[in-house]
Amino acid sequence: MALFTVEVEGRPILVFAEEDREAAEDLLSSTIGPDLQDFEEDGSPVWDGEGELSVREADAAEAAQWEAGFASSRAPGDTEIPEEEGYAVFLIEVDQPQEEDEEEEED
Repeated sequence: MALFTVEVEGRPILVFAEEDREAAEDLLSSTIGPDLQDFEEDGSPVWDGEGELSVREADAAEAAQWEAGFASSRAPGDTEIPEEEGYAVFLIEVDQPQEEDEEEEED
């Protein structure tokens, strides 16, 4: 597996693992891109659905962040190796999503 970085308007946002660049680009357009609109940073969508969205190979620092996140995803004492595929690490601080009950109360 190779590591790829998603950029929004040239800003690194997310690192994920995928077989190759073509598969990474497909995943970006089919799943990751649309999902980024559901995440917020400082109250604004991480991606507005219109800005330039691209994928490239992760650099060494981004790969290290992904590896640290991946390693910490294992529960203590867990001997099973988690799947790299499907695991992603944000490179930015995203807002915590509100619980559905909290959102209904605010309406």
